[in-house]
Amino acid sequence: MAAVGLFLLTVFLASLLAGLLPDGLSPPDFWFLFVAALTPRVRPALALVLAFGVGLFADLVGGGYLGLMAVGLLMAAYAILGLSTWLHPEEILGRAAILAGAYLAKWFGVFLVVYVLGLFLVGPLDFAGAILGEALLTALAAPFYLRLAEAILGDADHAG
Repeated sequence: MAAVGLFLLTVFLASLLAGLLPDGLSPPDFWFLFVAALTPRVRPALALVLAFGVGLFADLVGGGYLGLMAVGLLMAAYAILGLSTWLHPEEILGRAAILAGAYLAKWFGVFLVVYVLGLFLVGPLDFAGAILGEALLTALAAPFYLRLAEAILGDADHAG
């Protein structure tokens, strides 16, 4: 039940900041942060299914191509599960490295779908400004959001 409350809070925050920020500035990726908060707290198979479902929901409410965020968040959850076995998620640098790797995996998944569907109407470097802006705002929002998620969901039982 706590995960549903965090999901509704995520919907609210994503909608609020998307409406408040100027048009050229991408809001923080709260969907990614939600998946990052939930993945260590559930079984690995369920984490992958939930990440894909959250991504589909994000695609539907965002009005983009169906499957972009779904595959991206699936890749992010998979990266979190894999990196959590190699790094120490209980340490701050380990957690930061896991989040950075998962964020890169998310964009790899998005670009994979874009490449397969042939949606490159512009080059991938044209997305660099949006990606860097979103990455910066997501990195700034991550400590606050993840601390709030920890307060709502409790400590992570396992890391994959």
